Amino acid sequence: MIRRRGGFSFIELLTVMIVIGILASIALLKYIDLRHRARATAAAGDVQAVRVAAYSAWYETGAWPGEIGAGTVPPGLVSYLPQNFSFDRGDYTLDWESFVPPGGGPSAGMQVGLVITSADSRLRTALQQQLGNSLPYLTVGGELTFVIVGPDGGN
Repeated sequence: MIRRRGGFSFIELLTVMIVIGILASIALLKYIDLRHRARATAAAGDVQAVRVAAYSAWYETGAWPGEIGAGTVPPGLVSYLPQNFSFDRGDYTLDWESFVPPGGGPSAGMQVGLVITSADSRLRTALQQQLGNSLPYLTVGGELTFVIVGPDGGN
């Protein structure tokens, strides 16, 4: 008389569990990478929104908005940014900077940038990859400074 097996052996179950575990770990890594790229894209959109707002303010008033603390929208940009736009985003903080070279000079009022501070190094790296080709930037510690207007009045 021939007996039929009623289930799976332990080795078969273990093999299936290992394969499912490997596939799940690959999916998790892809998800984490996708989430970092999405946050970097949101930050890049914020940089572009501030850049457009800054140029709009310059064209209407003839001056760049004044500097204010990190995480605070400069009053001179509020009317040019989307409603309820915030410089404090949780994962990163924006800071408007007006750079004045020592001794002033003819380009003293023509140097502005946007500093992005984040503790997440992956976010900073993704931002460098996304915006590095379109805007010049400086990296110091956990801060990325994107130059909106340089000493010559251009990028």
